[in-house]
Amino acid sequence: MDDVFATARPRDPRPGDQVAQIIVVCHANIARSPLGMALLDHEARERRGTGTPVWVRSAGVQAIAGNPAAAESARQAERLGVDLSHHRAAQLSATDVEEADLVLTMTESQRQWAVRQHQAAVGWVFTLAELARLCRAMKPMADDQARERIRLAARLANAARPFVPRPDGPEDVVDPYGGPREGYARMGDEVHALVLDVADTLFGPIRAR
Repeated sequence: MDDVFATARPRDPRPGDQVAQIIVVCHANIARSPLGMALLDHEARERRGTGTPVWVRSAGVQAIAGNPAAAESARQAERLGVDLSHHRAAQLSATDVEEADLVLTMTESQRQWAVRQHQAAVGWVFTLAELARLCRAMKPMADDQARERIRLAARLANAARPFVPRPDGPEDVVDPYGGPREGYARMGDEVHALVLDVADTLFGPIRAR
């Protein structure tokens, strides 16, 4: 696998822009992706400090711009220690996919949709569950500037795709929208666990205070 990693090449940098951009994606951007966004942002601040140059946002493949987070997702966010009260839905665009350093979707069909918007993004678009599986198989990374670290993590994870066994079924987080509260709780626990699985790789370990 080391030989494969050695062939991974970075994308051209954005001159003068050292802010890492992560976009979390689901269908309507009101249930799963806002929670994933808030949890990832929380973990970035926990590991790299409140001023870290990491911008985590979310979008939907079929979003109605301006819609608030689903009430049950907001309740799950509060249970998990984050806040969705100011969230407003946004539609994912081809430019969003192109300019992001990492795109994390909730389903494989959303991942395919995002890649169709910008074909070159195949190397930095993953389902959240897929990236978690790949991160669990990767060695700890040396610390680096936030944006360089996140881009390197995406390149290494993409290079590892052919070598890390994957499950038989899709690596999806099921949409709880319109279902019972228990479905939202299961979604919240799953997204939280997956975020923790990727956080050390993307942001580094929690630093001693």
